[in-house]
Parts: sequence; C-alpha cells; structure tokens
Amino acid sequence: MTLRSRLPSTGALFVFESAARKLSFSEASREFNVTQPAVSKTIRQLEDDLGVRLFERRSGGVTLTRAGQILADAVEGGFRRIEDAFQEIERLKSDPDTVTLSVTSAFAMHWFMPRMDLFRSTFADIPIRFQILHDEAVGPLDGANLGVRRTEEADHGFEAWFLQQERIVPVASPAYVAAHGTLDGETLAGHTLGHLNQQLRVPWAKYLSEMGFPPPGGAAEIRFSDYALLMQAVIKGQCIGLGWRYIVEHELEQGGLVTLCDRDYLTGLDYHVVAAADSPMRETTAQVRDWLIAELRSGEAPAREQAG
Repeated sequence: MTLRSRLPSTGALFVFESAARKLSFSEASREFNVTQPAVSKTIRQLEDDLGVRLFERRSGGVTLTRAGQILADAVEGGFRRIEDAFQEIERLKSDPDTVTLSVTSAFAMHWFMPRMDLFRSTFADIPIRFQILHDEAVGPLDGANLGVRRTEEADHGFEAWFLQQERIVPVASPAYVAAHGTLDGETLAGHTLGHLNQQLRVPWAKYLSEMGFPPPGGAAEIRFSDYALLMQAVIKGQCIGLGWRYIVEHELEQGGLVTLCDRDYLTGLDYHVVAAADSPMRETTAQVRDWLIAELRSGEAPAREQAG
C-alpha cells in the first residue's frame, strides 16, 4: 500500500509534527492559526487512516504512544532532510560550486585557518563556507555538504570516512613552560588550568586522574565560553589546556604549542568526515572531502609515535 493511499492529506503530517513536538494540541493550533478542535479533528482523521492511536489524551495534556513516537521520529527526520534540500538548492542558485563545511569553532580557527593558503592553492575555483559549531563535533549537518563528527554520530544517517582516533594531551606555549615547567612534579601548584564555562567532556580532573597526575586542587584556573578562545589563551601563554590532537597538531608542528607530557588520553572514539548518505555528492565536494582526509590523517602518525 502506498503512502498516498494511506495518507490522503499530507497536511496532516505538518499538524501532527507540531503537536508531537509541543505535546499540545492547543500550541499546535496557535502555530497554524487554527482552532484547537480543528487540530484534534486532523489528528483523529490521521489516526483513523493509520488504524492506530498516536496520542494518549489525558486531562493534563497529551503524550505520544509508541506508534506516535515512531511516526514523530520519521517525520522529524524527513522534514529535516527536506529543509536541508531547500538550503542546498538555494546555495546552488547563488553559488553552485561552494562547499559548506560544518565544523567546530576550534577546528576552523586552529586547524583550517593555518591551512587556508594551501586549500586555496589546491582548489582555486572552489569557494568554501563554514557552518560553525560552538560546542562539540556532534549533531546533524543542517544542510552543510561535509562535516567533521565523532564516532557516535552515525545515527544521523551519515556516510562517514575515518580520520583519526580521539587523542587528548595537555599543551602549553613554550614561554609558559619556560616560566612554569611541565606536569612532571608532584603538585599542580603554580599552574593555571584553562577550563570551559560548560565543562569539557574530558575535563582536567578526569585527564589527570586517568593519566596518574596529582589532582588539580593546587592549580589556579581561568574559564572561557568557547574552546577556540581557550586554545588561543593557551597559545598566548595565559594557561595550559587539554588539546584535542586533530585540532592542535599544526601548532605543535610549528612550535606554537608544546606538549606538557607524553601521555595521550585515548577516549575510544574516532573522528570522521561525514556527508549526508541520501544526497548525491558533487565532484567539488568529493575533492574537498579527499583533501580533508589526506591532511587530517597526515597528522596522526607523529601523534601515534609520541604516544606509543
């Protein structure tokens, strides 16, 4: 049986999505500027068409049934892919060769920007656009052509190409090390640790404990709202920070940063270049993907040798 025969009105899906997202027929009615009874009638008709109940009606509101949750997940994913397609169409209209890359602010600032001249010399005719994440390398692409994401992001329907293992090591500027030393002592007194306002997934306390260092109690601290800003402060010698290898490798190679110990923390996760699995890839996008993979993998061998 086709979708069209089971679902006479596709508009019912939009009403259902709103009611499921808000868990309120009244809120859905306001979103569509119709009455609450009209929303109830549309949902009832959809339930009749499917032959199942999608909502449990209670005096305090509504909740999704198991069938309702299945449909809500499918509709949300479908609508998101349609929105991504619209965004891609708009990009093609304005600049058909642009490749949009979804990465963290730290990756853009500390990995890509130092390689921008190399990118431009390699792809003189491919404009690049950044879609910036201000937290971790997780979440949907939201219309971007490519992204850098962690292992567990496979549930977003990505096609993925392995880049590197996730490795974390404490880093500092050479000037900071000259003034304060490394982490080899029995105390962290005299050191200043860089933290995020929103705690890192692998915070200092976890790294120090896992790697056999003293607890951070004796150290001062400074906090930042963004990881890219934290790393900039580390480069300027204001504090030490936990560096994700795939982000800081260029600064390590150029001498702007040095490692404070030879103990890389392996989280068991990997990083990948990802693209939407259900969208055909343009040749320009494939070229940028291959360049990213080659450049990112080239920085892993020194990290493995140092950690080994």
